[in-house]
Amino acid sequence: MGDFWVPALPARTDTIRETTMLRNPFDEGLVEPDQEFDAAEATEVEGTDVSGRLELTSDEDESVLTYIGNERHAVPYEALRYRLGEKLLRIFPSGHSGQIKEFQIELPQWSISTHSYENDRFFRLQVAELPKGFNSIYAFGLGINKSYRGFIKEIEDQTECTIIRFLQKGGEGASPDGSTYRVTLERFDRYRAAVERNRGRGQSAVQRVNDAEAHNTFKDLLHSKNVDPKYTTHPVIRAITEEVATGHVTTVEDRVTLANAVTNAAPKIAQEDPQRLVKLRDDIELVSLDTLIAEFESNLKGPKANSEPHWQKFFGNNHFALQLILSTPLVVEKEQVTVKSQGLDGSGSRIADFLCANPVTRSVVLVEIKTPGAALMRPGTYRGKDSSAVYSPHDDLGGPIAQVQSQMASAAEYAMVLFPGSGFDTVNELRGAVITGRASSLNAEQRDSFSRYRGGLSNVTVLTFDEVLERLKHLREALNTPPSQKSGAALSNDASCIED
Repeated sequence: MGDFWVPALPARTDTIRETTMLRNPFDEGLVEPDQEFDAAEATEVEGTDVSGRLELTSDEDESVLTYIGNERHAVPYEALRYRLGEKLLRIFPSGHSGQIKEFQIELPQWSISTHSYENDRFFRLQVAELPKGFNSIYAFGLGINKSYRGFIKEIEDQTECTIIRFLQKGGEGASPDGSTYRVTLERFDRYRAAVERNRGRGQSAVQRVNDAEAHNTFKDLLHSKNVDPKYTTHPVIRAITEEVATGHVTTVEDRVTLANAVTNAAPKIAQEDPQRLVKLRDDIELVSLDTLIAEFESNLKGPKANSEPHWQKFFGNNHFALQLILSTPLVVEKEQVTVKSQGLDGSGSRIADFLCANPVTRSVVLVEIKTPGAALMRPGTYRGKDSSAVYSPHDDLGGPIAQVQSQMASAAEYAMVLFPGSGFDTVNELRGAVITGRASSLNAEQRDSFSRYRGGLSNVTVLTFDEVLERLKHLREALNTPPSQKSGAALSNDASCIED
């Protein structure tokens, strides 16, 4: 299906009141105008697909397309509205957690009489003539393709607008009341084309590096010399090739990915030039890690301690920190990934913060990020007192665990539809992970109950924020320890982990 920002469109049954019959190519089996019918039945079936059906009604000056699923007790939800006088489509991306609540698209050539057709690939109805970059299949939810979410995020970051209106031409900028940001479809299409162009350049750069790797894999068998990737004269592809091949850090922002770069490049660097690896560690690695640790530690308390978006962004910018969760290599494949589409009432989407995969086995780990301020255990005892007290898990802990377990079940069920061609291992059981709370907030008995509770979870790993901090510090110490002392330090760290 692709990587979509999938909105869960809200039920707007309050607006489906007195309806007007509208004629369309899908008007089979409709009540003729001269026949008697109830106002409640004055809807027109606009077509069906394997998931449900469309119905068309009229609400004052707007035509309303409502999608109804095939399930029993299915609740209708509005897919879109069309305002004929303004030639305006309205889409409500309620599945998006940001401030944008509505997309408006000016489409002079669009017609309600030919509004939909069946998609040849998914055999589901989709909106006709939506601009490139928009997801148009009703059953999956209408909205912006997730690949282009940066366009929307920039507007959210720079304005307070809650509506984006895509214009045919002119008049761009915020509306006088600050509610709507107007931007041309041509500008959006330029951005979309740039994203696709950069993606192609990235693939070209990766291919150059992989070609060099293929040659070097056989150099001892074929008695050939080691080669470097071919660096094109194009500045963008050249820079990407260098980044992929060497993990070279060129900007301040790139330093947050340093641990991943070192992990990927270390074997090759150690073989070709061991001193280069040492220099990289000494000059950049520790400085970046120290800065990261200082930022992490300072935000464990204060206003950001209870900001879930802040911590999701932190781990999004520092993917290597997620590798500390499990003792396996992990690559962040997707962020804010939908593992179950919305229900028919516009609710019920299941969205994981991070979808990670083992690059070797392609097994999947879904990660939920909460906050350091989240409670872990209930303040009152469940049974016993003093040293024999037993505490039960707080809803702030049990809820996220249940959440990630439901995400795992949905991802396993819908993997073929949601992640086609990903190569993910969908046969073996998925894993889950939750980062939440602080173990240091617990007393001794609460900590014992917490350890027993999370130790009994078979497929979900629970890690507290202060434990993540300690693992970052251990990583820094390991990288800063002279080789002659590393074996002793490793034994010390192992012992401390056992004691924890």
